[in-house]
Amino acid sequence: MGTASFVCSTKFLLLALVVSAVPVAFIISLERSKSSTHVYEYHGLGWLRESGKWDDANRRFLVSNLEGGIGQIPVPEDHASGTVLQEQTVVRDADLAGNASLGIVVDPPRNRLLVAISDLIGNRYTALAAYDLTSWNRLFLTQLSGKGQSVDLVSSSVRS
Repeated sequence: MGTASFVCSTKFLLLALVVSAVPVAFIISLERSKSSTHVYEYHGLGWLRESGKWDDANRRFLVSNLEGGIGQIPVPEDHASGTVLQEQTVVRDADLAGNASLGIVVDPPRNRLLVAISDLIGNRYTALAAYDLTSWNRLFLTQLSGKGQSVDLVSSSVRS
């Protein structure tokens, strides 16, 4: 009974408040302090970005969206620290509506962007797509699984 009464006491509540104030104050001080590295700030078009990669040849960040599609954040040569960059949508594929772009890889030798695509909620569709980094035309779309399909990669490689 002594432990239950201490947990509900004023002393315990004050102790919990003081103990929780220390990490909160530390986080606030980190957020308000100047970063020791260069930071790019941008305004996005959506709510959540899954992945981001730097495209060195075109001086831009590429980001994948959980809402589907790909965005780019161009960084000008004369970019000044503190300037807010703007995201632009470059891929919004109607064939893949309702699916999320989960991961991206920039492939400079082939001038393409590889995109992993999946249905997050029902896990009923997965695919790999490639887009040209200049024109943003889709180069290919390989469906890995979908309605009534499944891919068994292990058994196909084991069979002789």
